[in-house]
Amino acid sequence: MMQALLNAMRAQAQLVDGNRATVRLGLVTSYDPGNYCAKVRLQPEDVETGWLPVVSPWTGNGWGLFAPPTAGDLVEVQFQEGHIETGFICQRFYNDADRPLSVQSGEFWLVHASGSFLKFHNDGSVEVHSAQDLNATVGAAANLTVAGAVTGSAAAWNLTGDLTVTGNITASVDLFDHGAGKGSLQHVRDNYNTHTHPDAQGGNTGTPSNSL
Repeated sequence: MMQALLNAMRAQAQLVDGNRATVRLGLVTSYDPGNYCAKVRLQPEDVETGWLPVVSPWTGNGWGLFAPPTAGDLVEVQFQEGHIETGFICQRFYNDADRPLSVQSGEFWLVHASGSFLKFHNDGSVEVHSAQDLNATVGAAANLTVAGAVTGSAAAWNLTGDLTVTGNITASVDLFDHGAGKGSLQHVRDNYNTHTHPDAQGGNTGTPSNSL
């Protein structure tokens, strides 16, 4: 009698568990950027879901961390309280088609498909690379403190507004885009050295014969 009751309880428990959705893997088929949702084909049945929200670790009204999935991504799908109607997309996985980079334990890399990246290395250095233009807008002051030297190279330097520098500047390129080499430190020195005296005995010099 007792054994029959236990078997009936087990059968009922298995029936309940059979109706609960568990963690699944799926392939992203489409993405809705307006609502940050995606559709997934659950594996191994290859059945497509409806629109599922994509989890983000940082969210707000019009701001947060955005890393939307791409069609073909292998993702983890979870279900709130096991209900099949309450699925959401969590993590993504590397696979044979999408191979990971060789990143050392403890480092943090953000790498874009274009080749742009931001890398925090274990030695404390930070590496930034922009495959195209790097645009920055500062709402107030921009303050930069460098313990060592600042080294840079550019085809042209275009500056609008004031530039205040504490310390010496050594440059071999034009600081201001005036054309024909004008604006370089060497051009300033050449103009300073090219001047006239009002008389043979010296006295106050005249203005440089060339303009900056």
